[in-house]
Amino acid sequence: MKTPFLGISFCLFILSSVQAQYIPNSAQPYQFASLLNPAFSGIDNFADIKLSYRYQWAGYGADAPRFINMAYNNRMVQPLDLAANTLRVSNASILDSDNLPKNKRIIQGFGVNFFNEHVGQIERMGGGFNYAYNYPLAKKKRLSFGASALIDNTKVDLNKITLRDADPYYQSLLANGSAQTNLNIRTGVLFYSPTYYVGISYFPILNVALQKSDISTNQIFYKGSIQGGYFFTVAENISIRPSVMALWQTNNKLAVDYSVKGYIQNKVWCGITYRSTKSGVFLLGMNINEKISFTYAFEVPLSNYSKFAGTSHDLVLAYRFNNFRRVNAYTW
Repeated sequence: MKTPFLGISFCLFILSSVQAQYIPNSAQPYQFASLLNPAFSGIDNFADIKLSYRYQWAGYGADAPRFINMAYNNRMVQPLDLAANTLRVSNASILDSDNLPKNKRIIQGFGVNFFNEHVGQIERMGGGFNYAYNYPLAKKKRLSFGASALIDNTKVDLNKITLRDADPYYQSLLANGSAQTNLNIRTGVLFYSPTYYVGISYFPILNVALQKSDISTNQIFYKGSIQGGYFFTVAENISIRPSVMALWQTNNKLAVDYSVKGYIQNKVWCGITYRSTKSGVFLLGMNINEKISFTYAFEVPLSNYSKFAGTSHDLVLAYRFNNFRRVNAYTW
């Protein structure tokens, strides 16, 4: 069944707001922090792979947008760990890695990601890689510098479009192609410790169209992102973790997520997020063991548009490799 041209026009309107700069469409952006700021690469003392599925605006039924993201992060250079494979000693300070020279405590992290998005007749897919250099400062504090390269391809399925008359725009798509490929290079910096982090990234280091078409442009829409989070304990085995994530737009306005989550024994957590784009998110997650975790997010529009769009659903599954010490992620 073919879709009227009005439908594709609506999808193109949505697409134009993204402007060829890939941003993970998720109610859980902290899960993909290294995609928003490559300086997050390597901050965790384990490798992990995350897979997310987002079903957005359920009110549209079969035509609702769908988003899939996959990200893998690891360390390519680990800091020297004196406690590993070492006999027990009476003086613990001997094994304190913070007493080592800084060049022995440097971390280099890397990651790769893939994504696929369906919005009506529009499909976007692509991937990239990221790298970060984590330099030790004071005790348990580090400064990280990162860079990433992303390629995305966007195309329109013209077979699903039907017109009553010969539309000039449609004829142009047929003649010139309905796919565009873009390359984006971004960089970022992050200051972090086990209890807090603050970072900023800059997106338009390089943004070029490798393959051009009439369906999109390589115009910059986002300047960068800003992240911050804090950890504090309120009772035994109970912690509160507020955080903020903002997308910095070219008009110098910010689209901000304000979040707070409560953790019980670092096993179960729940939280809420208010998005300045006029929606609210309810979160529920669990660490099944030291390797496997999942988080579900339920997003509700808070604007007048809610009666048309409906709710959105977001699921993230994570698997951690070599997490023998059962450490938790820095970001939350």
